[in-house]
Amino acid sequence: MHAITTRLYSFSCRFIQACGLILSLILFAGAFVCTCYSSDMTTQQVLVKWDNPLRGLFFLAVFLLIASGIVRLLFQVSPSPAKILLILTLLWCAALGGLLIVYGRSVPAADALSVYSIAESLAAGDTSVIHPTDSYLSYYPQQIGLVSFYEGLIRLWNLLPFQVPAYHFIKCIYVCLLCVILVFQKRTVHLLWQNDHADCLYLVLAGADLPFIMYSSFVYGEIPSFAAASVGYYYLLRLLKRLPAAPAPDTPGQGIDQKRLPDALLTVLALSASVMLRKNNLILLIAALIILFLETVKNRRGGLLLLGLCIAVCGAGILPAVQKGYELRAGNELRTGVTASSYLAMGMQESSRGKGWYNGFNFTVYQEAGMDSLTADAVSKAAIRDRLQYFKEHPAYAADFYLQKHLSQWADGTYASRQATLATYGGRNSFFRSLYEGPLSRFYIGYCNVWQNALYLGTLGCFFLLEKERRQKGSAPPLFLYLGFTAVLGGFLFHILWEANSRYIFLYSLLLLPYAARGLCPLIIHSPAGKIEKV
Repeated sequence: MHAITTRLYSFSCRFIQACGLILSLILFAGAFVCTCYSSDMTTQQVLVKWDNPLRGLFFLAVFLLIASGIVRLLFQVSPSPAKILLILTLLWCAALGGLLIVYGRSVPAADALSVYSIAESLAAGDTSVIHPTDSYLSYYPQQIGLVSFYEGLIRLWNLLPFQVPAYHFIKCIYVCLLCVILVFQKRTVHLLWQNDHADCLYLVLAGADLPFIMYSSFVYGEIPSFAAASVGYYYLLRLLKRLPAAPAPDTPGQGIDQKRLPDALLTVLALSASVMLRKNNLILLIAALIILFLETVKNRRGGLLLLGLCIAVCGAGILPAVQKGYELRAGNELRTGVTASSYLAMGMQESSRGKGWYNGFNFTVYQEAGMDSLTADAVSKAAIRDRLQYFKEHPAYAADFYLQKHLSQWADGTYASRQATLATYGGRNSFFRSLYEGPLSRFYIGYCNVWQNALYLGTLGCFFLLEKERRQKGSAPPLFLYLGFTAVLGGFLFHILWEANSRYIFLYSLLLLPYAARGLCPLIIHSPAGKIEKV
């Protein structure tokens, strides 16, 4: 039995390692040869521009030289470069986030506005928004967790003597959550690699990630859900890394001891909160369960299996629990909402914005079905069969469709950050108008493309380094190193099938940052060695 579990664990490590090499190569190749972007903020159509490879190499080299130069300089002038850089990066992100609040003047729009408005109504005591047919939540009940988060913040804001809308306060909270993400991802990087150079490179890459800062003004679920996920992933990794060595064969392992119970509890709470704020983060939760299961197979510790069970139950149950609470409060019920099959069908269709992007199919089908899920599901599955038949009859079209769909999501270095934060409560100044729709937008798109190339190149380099380490040691690295990438792999497969949007890929770019930081370390391999910090 021990031999079987050892082989399963080893096979899983090598499989994920191979997937990492293949996927990171696909991502880098796609982003390097082309740039996907929107130039018209009215239509928001995704365009594809094929890049000059020599020009791309030049700007990528310049970016990497600047990044490595910053790290080298810090190692020369400070005995604790990572600590200094963390403080500088936090101040930088907080300052830019504050400037965006004051001068960016973004307001919630579309789905974000609907969620925010419902939370405002509930905070004012109006529970009529909890309704089976006459509410946004009738179509999208999965947003109930984000509604509850906003309601709490709005109620807190209403206690203060200010007359400005609460979404300004929420944006301030989001800037603070950017700092939470930076702190816990930096800790995660150090936990994974034990390398000060990687710590510093992560902070440089994160500070240079302009969409990351831009999204602090997007009043929706991305930032708070990833802040929760980054906390959950850190404590899960810390728990797994600090486990004692596996017991002898045929000897049952011990459970999670009392010293590790806080890590386990924080993991469950944080990952559950992440799903509550953004249901698609179930992908991140499933990745954690996969890693936990395989680590249980290796370590033979029932405590890990129990932890996985707690994560699964709490993660799957938190949204229904929040929904039930609101239904009891309102004395009303919500429908099951737009069906998953309608999203899959829409992901196979043409759209004015891009292949597989939102075209209203899911909403229209559910509405025309009289908000009956079974009818809408049947219509959606029929639409899927029709598209599959069409793809079968036109294979060249099918290949081009999914290539364009892939590129429109993973080769957009801006991650739709301009489109997401486009709406304003008044006119922007000339600088921000130009950044969104004028000449400066071209520089923003170009810069983000270079940053994304560095991200994917670093990720590719990381998997080459891990493969080199595996061959030198004759054994695969521990599987928990691949926790974040397992979530990225799941997201890649999911969004090939689901509704497309480069905004959905934004969180996966953050998950790749720890790998990119490790992969870019050879750039500064000859710099002075820094002292390893304790987590």
